[in-house]
Amino acid sequence: MRERRGAHVRPLPPSGERLRSHQIKASAPSRELVRRYRPVRTNKGVPPPLGVGVIGVFLVLGIAMLIVGGNILVSVVGQVAHAFDSAISQVSSMPPATMAPSGVALDTPVLDTPDNGGYTNQATVALSGSVPAAVVGETGYQVKVYAVASDGTKSQVAEVAVGATAHFTTPAITLVEGSNTFTAALVTPSTEGQPSPEVVYVLDTVPPSLSVASPADGSSQSGSSVVVSGKSDPGSTVTIRNRQAPGGGLSSKVVGADGGFAITVALVAGSNSIQVTATDQAGNVSTDSLTVKRAYGQLAAYLSASPARFGAIGPTTLKLTVHATSANGGPLAGASVSFTVGVYGLAMIVSPPLTTDQTGTTTWKVNISGATPGPGTATVVVSTSDGSQVLATTNLTTT
Repeated sequence: MRERRGAHVRPLPPSGERLRSHQIKASAPSRELVRRYRPVRTNKGVPPPLGVGVIGVFLVLGIAMLIVGGNILVSVVGQVAHAFDSAISQVSSMPPATMAPSGVALDTPVLDTPDNGGYTNQATVALSGSVPAAVVGETGYQVKVYAVASDGTKSQVAEVAVGATAHFTTPAITLVEGSNTFTAALVTPSTEGQPSPEVVYVLDTVPPSLSVASPADGSSQSGSSVVVSGKSDPGSTVTIRNRQAPGGGLSSKVVGADGGFAITVALVAGSNSIQVTATDQAGNVSTDSLTVKRAYGQLAAYLSASPARFGAIGPTTLKLTVHATSANGGPLAGASVSFTVGVYGLAMIVSPPLTTDQTGTTTWKVNISGATPGPGTATVVVSTSDGSQVLATTNLTTT
C-alpha cells in the first residue's frame, strides 16, 4: 500500500518590509590625533662602505664554514670507509673454524710442530695436535697416530678418543735413536680419513764431541785475552767461561758446518781456569777445561832519583820515580811497588806499599836529614799479581 504523500506546505510570502540600505560616512581623524600618532622616521639606510664590509665578512665566514665542513665530511667519510674496509678484510681473512693447513683435507687432524726442531734427548714424547671443530664432542670418533718407517710403512703407536675440545694429547710414545716420523688420521664410526702432515722427532742421547786445540793446558800468555779454538759437532753451542775474569768471562758461539770454533776470552794476571762446554741441539753436554797463566815475561823497571846528590846539612826531599813495563814493552799497571833508601849515617828507609798507575809509574818522596857524607843507593822492587818480580837500583851521594 502506497504511503500517502503529506500535504504540501507553502512558504510564507516574503515580508513586505525590505532591508533599508544606509550610507556610512567615515569622518577624517582630527588633526590632533594625526599629530599624536605620526609614524616614526628612520635613517635613510646603511652607508655603502659599511654594507660592503658586512657582506664581505659574512661571505668569508660562509666560505670558511664550507671548507671546514667539507674537510670534516671528507675525514668522516674516510674513517667510515677505512673501518668498513678493515672489517671486510678481517672477515675475509679469518679462516673457518675447521680450516686445515694448505693441501690438507678439512676432516684431517693436525699434529703440532715439535719444539727445538724436533731434537730431544728424552726417550719418550707425548704428541699433541687438534681435530676439526666439526667433530668436537662427537661420539665414536678417534685419532690414530702412526709411526712411519723409512720405507713408508706405518705402525700404530697411539689412539686417542675425540673429546670436548679440538685439542688432544697422546700418551707417552717411545722413540728410537735417530729420526722418528709420525702421522695421524681421524677415524669415524664408518671410515678412516686421510693421514695428517708428518712431524719428525730426532732422539739424540750421545754427547757432542769436543776438543780444544789452542791454547795448550798450562801454557803462559802475556796478553789480556786469549783465543780458545777447537772442534765440536756442527750446530752445537760452545761456551767459554773464565770465572777469574771480570763478569765471569762468558762467551759463546754456535759451531758452523765445518765443526770449528774460535772464541776470545779475557785473562787476568796469574792463573786462569777456563771451562769449555759444548751443548748439542738435543741438550746433551760435553765439557773440557784448561789452565792458562797470564805472565808478564821479562819485566823491566827504570828507577830515577831527584836529586841524586844532596848535602848532609839540612833536610832534603828525595823524589824516587819508577816506570815498569811488561814483556811486550807496554806499561805495567797495577803492580806492587816497594822503595828502599840507604845512605850513610841513617837506617834503611822503606816506603809504604805502592801501586803503579795506568802508565806503569809510581813516585815516592822522602825527607833525608842527618846523613853522613858518602855514597848511597835507592832500590825498588816491582811485583806482579802472579808472583813475578823485577828490581832496579840507582846511586845516591851525600856531600
